[in-house]
Amino acid sequence: MAARSSDNEISRVLSVLSEPTRIQIIRLISGSGELRSCDLLPEFEITQPTLSHHLNVLLENDVLTSRKQGRCVYFSINRGTMSLVAELMQGIASGTGEKPIAKKTAKKAAPTKKAEPAVTEVKSVLKDKSAKVKKDKDKKDKDKKKKKKDKKDKKKKK
Repeated sequence: MAARSSDNEISRVLSVLSEPTRIQIIRLISGSGELRSCDLLPEFEITQPTLSHHLNVLLENDVLTSRKQGRCVYFSINRGTMSLVAELMQGIASGTGEKPIAKKTAKKAAPTKKAEPAVTEVKSVLKDKSAKVKKDKDKKDKDKKKKKKDKKDKKKKK
């Protein structure tokens, strides 16, 4: 169960990090250890509200931590969360991730002929639906033409 919750956390973090601006934010903060939003803003071609949005998303998803000192808020990397992600990536990169799944040696059973009528039935149903759709479309086209003709006739009478 613990592995599943850490998998959920990693998945959530990776989803948050799928935004290039957020990756750049964590790179800058990681390189400096701790930064304020006013220190980050000149590095981007985005507005202050947009930067605040990205910082809040990173905070809400435990990628960043913050501390307030006077009127300033300092952001830093949440090392615990990023360690989980780093361990997963390191395991994948080195090939030492999860234990391999045992390969099944049993051969697959040959498909039975019972599947064939079902395919024929599906094709038949699709063909019927397609014919009905075409018939409905033709009827709509006729109705449109009739309405246009009626409009023209009314204009001629006036």
